[in-house]
Amino acid sequence: MNTPILDMLQKISLSGVRFCMPGHKGKPGAFGKTAHEFDITELPGADNLYMPEGVIRDSQKLHADFTRAGQSWFLVNGSSTGVHAAMLSVLAPGDKVIVARDMHLSAVHGLILADAQPVFLCPKNRHPEMPGVVTPQDVRDAIKAHPDARAIYLTYPNYYGMCCDLNAICAIAHSAGKKVICDAAHAAAFDFSPLMPVSPAAAGCDIWVCSLHKTLPAMNQCATLSIGETTRLTPNVVQSRLNMLQTTSPSYVLLASCDYALAYMREKGKNALGAAVALVEDNIRKIEAISGYRVVTKDVPPLSGAFDRDILKLVIDVTDRGVSGFGVAKTLQKQGIFIESADSSSILLLCTVADGKEDFDRLRGVLSRIKGANYHIKRTKPDEELSRIYAAKLAVPMRQAAFAPRRNIPMIGAVGEISAVCVGAYPPGIPVILPGQAITYGMVDAIARMRQAGYDIFGTDGSIEVADV
Repeated sequence: MNTPILDMLQKISLSGVRFCMPGHKGKPGAFGKTAHEFDITELPGADNLYMPEGVIRDSQKLHADFTRAGQSWFLVNGSSTGVHAAMLSVLAPGDKVIVARDMHLSAVHGLILADAQPVFLCPKNRHPEMPGVVTPQDVRDAIKAHPDARAIYLTYPNYYGMCCDLNAICAIAHSAGKKVICDAAHAAAFDFSPLMPVSPAAAGCDIWVCSLHKTLPAMNQCATLSIGETTRLTPNVVQSRLNMLQTTSPSYVLLASCDYALAYMREKGKNALGAAVALVEDNIRKIEAISGYRVVTKDVPPLSGAFDRDILKLVIDVTDRGVSGFGVAKTLQKQGIFIESADSSSILLLCTVADGKEDFDRLRGVLSRIKGANYHIKRTKPDEELSRIYAAKLAVPMRQAAFAPRRNIPMIGAVGEISAVCVGAYPPGIPVILPGQAITYGMVDAIARMRQAGYDIFGTDGSIEVADV
């Protein structure tokens, strides 16, 4: 495999004494010998992530050339840094941007950093078991209503693997002179097999971020930021925005992980993904043969607005088993099986080329032994009845609210106040309350019901930071 960074590290690890950072000097420690040997500073021949001219540049170019991107950058702070850099590369302070409301928390922080004016676009389609995605018509209508918007911001796919019609949306946006910024954190595998949905590069996005660690054999925090071949974005501007955000002491272990994972996918990804898809399809049938389990994502769910779906994201409805998704997750965890997430009605399995037959056999064995109640669990998705809340407009700009003097008060007494923070639930990590929004009783009630149902809540421990504006 062609791995410029890893090859460089293997050579340096055999070299002599180090009187430089890091302080462990490459000697054995908590993680054994190899990890510390590879954990270096910018030694001669190691290149520099801030201005790559050697092995880092070469490895990034290999990825850009393979995916047909105009240019790509490695990220060691995760996709969140890429989302922030993408927004800062496209948007100037005060710019209006059309934002699909199923955005990750990092998008909110990017909007605050860019001091942009978001116009939220909520999916109109509703599937009883699956959060919807925006459609081309949704985007067309939003551009008509906001012709002065500079860009469209999309999440593709969403947390559950649902994919909007990215080809059509890019075409609509570009015909109107708008840039397309794409949080493609869960789409890293799409470049390597025709069995996967269309990639952001092939669809024509202007700038996008992919989390290598989510769906490829890469370590946590490994990600890439890329720009399109035909975009008018300037690579030097993107590099400068990244230099504002990324650490000046990047981990070469993580850079080598990016290098290796992408080389592996270039050489073996097509066959490996083919085998992974076949394994998942086989296990969809086997899981559904166990009484009480149904794979919601075996096909594109109707009424979700989705054009395609990532088959390697398995959403399994467990309600007919007489158990909740949270209950199944806890049982699996006790047996040493850890899933991506759970909610009141389902579990989510994130499958990759690293999964094997024995892993699925063990999973099915535990699922078959779970004993539920003799009644049907009510299905309640985290965004049920939240469309009105998600559509709520900002009372003051996000940045103003985020940086204003603030007070910490009980949630129950916060109705009518301006939130200074994001509050929401995992899964799927979509904020219910945004900085700059006036807090309503519906928002407070929705968070309380999510907490009671078993969701992990972020942004509040029963109190909330409100802005004095």
